[in-house]
Amino acid sequence: MGKRRIVVLGGAISGPAAAARARETDEHADIRLLERSRDVSYAACALAYHASGEVPSLEALNRERADFFWDVHRVKVETGTAVARIDARARVVVANGRRVAYDALVYALGAESVLPALPGLRGARNAFRFRTLADLEALLARTDRGGRRVAVLGGGFIGVEAADGLARRGCQVTLVEQGERILPAFSPGAAQLAADALRDLGVVVVEGARAARAARDGRDIRSLRLDRGRSLDVEAVVVAAGLAPRTGLLRRAGALLHADGSVAIDDRCATSLPGVFACGVCVSVPHAVTGRPAWLPQAAIADRTAQVAGACAAGGDARIGPAVGSAIVRAGEITLGRAGLTREEAAVYAGAGAAVTLVHAPSRDPFFPGAADMRVELIHHRGSGRILGAEVVSRSGADKRIDVLAAAILGGLTVEQLAGVDLAYAPPFSPARDPVNVAGGVAALSRAGLSESWSAEELATRRRRVTVVDVRGEPSSAEGTLAGALRVPLRALRGRLARMPGGPLVFVCDTGRLSYLATRIARQRGRAAAYLSGGLAAWASEGRPLGRPRARSRS
Repeated sequence: MGKRRIVVLGGAISGPAAAARARETDEHADIRLLERSRDVSYAACALAYHASGEVPSLEALNRERADFFWDVHRVKVETGTAVARIDARARVVVANGRRVAYDALVYALGAESVLPALPGLRGARNAFRFRTLADLEALLARTDRGGRRVAVLGGGFIGVEAADGLARRGCQVTLVEQGERILPAFSPGAAQLAADALRDLGVVVVEGARAARAARDGRDIRSLRLDRGRSLDVEAVVVAAGLAPRTGLLRRAGALLHADGSVAIDDRCATSLPGVFACGVCVSVPHAVTGRPAWLPQAAIADRTAQVAGACAAGGDARIGPAVGSAIVRAGEITLGRAGLTREEAAVYAGAGAAVTLVHAPSRDPFFPGAADMRVELIHHRGSGRILGAEVVSRSGADKRIDVLAAAILGGLTVEQLAGVDLAYAPPFSPARDPVNVAGGVAALSRAGLSESWSAEELATRRRRVTVVDVRGEPSSAEGTLAGALRVPLRALRGRLARMPGGPLVFVCDTGRLSYLATRIARQRGRAAAYLSGGLAAWASEGRPLGRPRARSRS
């Protein structure tokens, strides 16, 4: 038997990783990587950090060139090579007018930016995607020549990263998102914090608006007309309105795809075509919570699938496991991380069984410099207690907390188990009771019936039927509370309960800690009581107004 020939389609992250793993598996195979652009293996996820100047050299992102792959991995790389067709029956790809035979094919062509139906956009020389080194190089050539007024279309992960990086570079950035909020994978409160942080960086954030027309002067866009009638003068436009799997070649070859266009693969990353494997951000993988295929275009998942596809294409035996879709993004001075199901996805998956717990806690011991408020949201199943999803927002420490929560979701932990996880403690890194433990503990108490928390939305809907009580003790904090709330400091609560209006009580404080304690006191004294989950910090982060209290208690 002759040498196995393995052809890999696509560069960036997953194609080169698959080719390298294939070589590790079979030293004697003939391995070829075909890439249509000039660059082979580059850090696509780091574009924003070169735009910001934090990574000074663009070359630092272009990690491994064609000669590296030949010298180290004996992989023949052909750049500038566009594949026109896959003939799965003959096991041939047609590229640049020639036929390249294969024994095994690894498809790693990734995803492509979705171009909005915006008149005047196509063909404009100052409109740029934000996907490749060439995209970034062209964009920065424009901005560094004085084209500083930049509109970013799309407020998802890529759009937020682009806006953040360009603002740090000194550009005048307007971020336009047609949905109700930027970062729709996050809760409304977290998304609001991100928008506020970008505004603090100088970004103009426009939500609930769509670019309707691009007015051009020759080949350059000079202004964007929004559907609300507003006009933006621009010198560059970044298109970050979404991604779609680049799977047209496989579709035409007869491969099985999912409804969203992503490739259907088995646990060896094999497609429905014989000898064809797929990996990267064009494939769907099993979700750790639902067990169903999910398209999760994240670099870490792309790398994992590339390792499996490369090994199996070379005759090895590797398997992919479930994924939780962990993601993290920087917006100004805050970091947002998420894993597992979103609120909306959990509601579909578990129905009324989905519960949300929101806590605010310090990222490290409060007395230590740099301690910051940390917002942790847990989504769990009321019946089993299993954690379904999570998000963390903070100026510091969000990265390690979301990684802990991702592992907890993958491991099927319950909120009770999360509350008891033994996490490392020292004052510079966390409080003795970590925010992750706090979130698990609060959710566990709710499941045990020892407390009842209301979300900001629930309280806004039902507040006319309850008495709201602000239990904060500092007089200055009374300047902002829920309009009409009674003012009863926690230390005076026991003596005032008997004189409070009848009916349910809902306690509020800054973060939920004091109001939780008030709820425990009231419930054990025979009153129907709940507290605002996440406190007034959560209320305000969702853009809800604060007012003046009805009365002050005399302690």
